[in-house]
Amino acid sequence: MNKLKLTLIGLALVFVSTFANAVSVSGNAAIQTDYIWRGMTQNDGQNSVNVGLDVDFENGFYIGTWGAAVDVGASTLELDYYGGYTFEMGGIGVNIGAIQVKYDQNNTMDFSENYIALSLPMNVGLHYSEGDELGDYAEISWGMDVGVGSLAVAYGDMDSSNGAADGGSHTTVGYSIPAGNFTVDLSYSDFRGDTNANGTMADQDAVVLTISM
Repeated sequence: MNKLKLTLIGLALVFVSTFANAVSVSGNAAIQTDYIWRGMTQNDGQNSVNVGLDVDFENGFYIGTWGAAVDVGASTLELDYYGGYTFEMGGIGVNIGAIQVKYDQNNTMDFSENYIALSLPMNVGLHYSEGDELGDYAEISWGMDVGVGSLAVAYGDMDSSNGAADGGSHTTVGYSIPAGNFTVDLSYSDFRGDTNANGTMADQDAVVLTISM
C-alpha cells in the first residue's frame, strides 16, 4: 500500500471520529481566461470554470474536493480530492496533507501527491509536494498588500519522476483586488521546460484574468 493511501486512511479515521465537531462548510467558484497549473496551461489557452467544496474541523483537520474544465488529452474535466491537517508551531503555520487528481476519459493521467506547506513570517510561503507519478515539486512564494489589493510572487520547480518531459520551472506574478462579493486577479506566468529531461516541455507564458467568489 503506497504512502498516499496510508495517509488518506489515517485522515479518514480521524474525520469519522471528529465529524460532529465540523465547524464550517464552504464553497468556492471561479471563471478564468485560462487554467494555469505550475506555469502550464491545462485548458489549451481557453476559458475555464472551476468549483470547490471544503469542510473544516475545529481541531485543524480538513477535507475537500475541487473540479475544473480542462483540455488534457481526451479529458474535459479534472476532479481533485484532498485532506489534511493545519496547525501552528513557533509562529509558523503548517499544512500537511494528500491530494488525488483524477481526469475523466483518461485514467492514465491521474496522479497523487503528499504535500507540506509552511506560512512563514514576512508573508513568505514554502510548499513541497512528493509525487510518484509526476515527481516532486517545490515552490516559494511571497505576498504583500499594495494599494487596495495585494501582490503575490511565486517561483516553483518540478523534478521529473522518470526522465520524461515533465520537469521545468515557472515564475508567477499576480495582483488581486476585492470587488464586492468577488475577487479579481490578474496574473502573469512564465514556464521554462527542463532541457535536461529526455525531451522537453515547450516554454510557455500566459496572462490570466480570474474572477472568483
